[in-house]
Amino acid sequence: MSVTIREFAKDSLIPKGVLLYLNREGIIQDPLCREDHIGLQLLEKIWGRKEVLRPQMAKLSMKARVNFIRTADLPSKWERYAYTRFRNQEESKGLAMRTVVEEIEITFGFSLNKQQIERLYKIRNRAQVARHREKNIAEKQNEPLLQSANK
Repeated sequence: MSVTIREFAKDSLIPKGVLLYLNREGIIQDPLCREDHIGLQLLEKIWGRKEVLRPQMAKLSMKARVNFIRTADLPSKWERYAYTRFRNQEESKGLAMRTVVEEIEITFGFSLNKQQIERLYKIRNRAQVARHREKNIAEKQNEPLLQSANK
């Protein structure tokens, strides 16, 4: 009996998106063959282990690692794009939500629905909070450790 990728994903530790990526790259077939099952069982045994993740992450620059971790839980490219766009905006300049919506629609070729626009507001807030926290940490690091009592 052959199992499709979507059926396999229901009971697997490996997310469906990763399985579909492996299929697009020609690494596994849909439906899965015997060899695919064996390879995926091996992958499931090591999935998420720090011993495997650490050397993979070590190949990235520190900046790339931090950016990767910041957006790791954002499932789609447009969400990661929006987060990065809001995160990197200059403080003195505003970035209108309409501008980002238009950029996403042009870049990714689809119109955002109401639910996706609500998601975009949450992403913007998350990016702003992260930027604000980072700014506060930087300011605290620049403060002298001991305040002079003779001011």
